[in-house]
Amino acid sequence: MLFTLLTTSTTFAAKKETLGEVVTERNESICKQKFTQELFTQQRIFSSNRNGADSRRIAERKIEAAREKYNLTASYCDAYDELRTFNPESLERKPGDAQFN
Repeated sequence: MLFTLLTTSTTFAAKKETLGEVVTERNESICKQKFTQELFTQQRIFSSNRNGADSRRIAERKIEAAREKYNLTASYCDAYDELRTFNPESLERKPGDAQFN
């Protein structure tokens, strides 16, 4: 049993070194922290009138997409991924969007 355990851990360590990456599961607690930080960042971009209309609209769309993803999956990891990677197809104003002067 001990031999099997040592062999398995050695093999796993070798695979990690070969890939050059740390293998971790998606941790909802960590994702929640990251999601919250990124959501605040996007909210600051959206709220600041110092930013251009396009930047603000992109932030608005990212926030909306992340909320929709969370509502569908109840996963902070999925919502965080959506918030980081979402690219809006269009910046045209649609019903419910904020109006920028």
